[in-house]
Amino acid sequence: MAAAVLPPLGAATPREAVQSILPSARRHYPRRAAADRGGRRTPPPPQSDENFQQFLGRTAPSGDEVKEHIFDKNPVESFRHEAQYTAGHISIAPPENKLELTFKDTRRRPLPSSLRAESLDILERQLRCMDRSGKAPPGHPSDQFSDTAAARAPPQPIPAATQKHEAEFLETIERALRDGQLQAALWDQYAKRAEELLITMPLDRILRVLKAFVLARYRGAGLFTHIGGELAKEVKSASSTRLCQIVHWLARAGLRDPSLMVLIGNETLLRLSDDFVVDMHIEVLNVHAKLDVRNPRLISTVLRDMMPLFPEFGKDQCCAVAPLTVMNVLSEQARVAYLSRCADLNMGLPVRMTKPGVLRQFRLLEDCLRLDYHPTSLPSKVQVWLQNLRSEADAQDPLEPTPLSPVEDDVLRVLREEMDVAVSPAVQDGILTVHLVMGKTILEILDSHSDYYLTPAMGGQKLLRADTKLRQRLLWRRGWRLLSFSEDEWTRLKDDLYKKDLLEEVLVGGPRRSNAMTLTNVAPG
Repeated sequence: MAAAVLPPLGAATPREAVQSILPSARRHYPRRAAADRGGRRTPPPPQSDENFQQFLGRTAPSGDEVKEHIFDKNPVESFRHEAQYTAGHISIAPPENKLELTFKDTRRRPLPSSLRAESLDILERQLRCMDRSGKAPPGHPSDQFSDTAAARAPPQPIPAATQKHEAEFLETIERALRDGQLQAALWDQYAKRAEELLITMPLDRILRVLKAFVLARYRGAGLFTHIGGELAKEVKSASSTRLCQIVHWLARAGLRDPSLMVLIGNETLLRLSDDFVVDMHIEVLNVHAKLDVRNPRLISTVLRDMMPLFPEFGKDQCCAVAPLTVMNVLSEQARVAYLSRCADLNMGLPVRMTKPGVLRQFRLLEDCLRLDYHPTSLPSKVQVWLQNLRSEADAQDPLEPTPLSPVEDDVLRVLREEMDVAVSPAVQDGILTVHLVMGKTILEILDSHSDYYLTPAMGGQKLLRADTKLRQRLLWRRGWRLLSFSEDEWTRLKDDLYKKDLLEEVLVGGPRRSNAMTLTNVAPG
């Protein structure tokens, strides 16, 4: 057995050799007494004999220590670490012994099928919207033939057969109107035929169709909306006279389409200074009052042009201005100028020498000015004229109440027989006739055709016409309480029991709200 070899005397063991190489975490600090630690914590006493110059010399930096920028190197700073960068050797790996060449084939030839990706056919295919040479793929919704030459060709004239059908249709509806054939079923058939022919009709024939259906009091809103869309295409090329005819019959139909009226208003504004006469200016104002639309720029331009012309108005021109226009459209200055001219011409007087329609127009205007209008001041001659017109018309022009409609007769029957309510069929209050009167309460039935606008862009909501709102305001100013409901609500009920429930709900529960934009059952004002 071999003897163990011992390290020589005085030599370090391996463990001690390793510990001598590795740093030790143990630190040896000199020992201090508690008195020494207490003395170090006590701040030194202040030197009372140090003046400011000594303090400045001790704390102020010298000229060599002052830096222009904080990141500048101090001039006296030694270059301690620059030696390790200057003495180093830069080594770059040698390039590999390999050459790589890439070729690009610029020849335009199809790739072999083995190298061609499947998605490349779809990416290189021409878009359908750019394909004008033929048909779209079968089964596609746009599977229609596209001919570039035909698209660039000028519009072709309407075939003679189509024009013949249009002329025959116009003669048919105008003959039915003259003969008094106003059955709803018959005019529904005419409306379907009109929608098929309107797309090829010129402007004059479209106006004839519109006029016929307005005079026949047709109630279908779809046809009038279709006519409005066709009229929008013809506005730009229409003459000024045709523009006035368009707005006139639109107002008669009650078609309140803001987009169409803005289009017509902008075109009218461009032509006011060219060939618009006074009667055309009056027609524009009447239409905006009847349709209750607002085009401030057009109205202000028309009134500015008409202000110097009011003192030169004749009787026919004074009669052409509707009372609704005087109340809702004319400005304060224009209203005073117009009324002054009417007073100068003594419109409506003497009563027995005035046409009944003209007399009732100015009597309505006098009621509006007295009850629904509070001006700052009216000229004395205007006040004298209105007072003479009122007194003489009350004495010499007695009015008879208008008869009740079939729906109002049915309501009167239910009120008297089923509910035992004391009701007067008709009462004449000045220029206005009120039906179904119970004390100071009026039961008013609104017609869906004559009392509401046709509003294609309002999603079925109804809007009261301006003349209906004016009538309700006048009745409210006279002290009447209005309770109204729609005629359609009544005609849908077939049993007297349900009709009685509807009347009790209106009479006991108060005003009945509907889907109209304007509250038709609340006392206006």
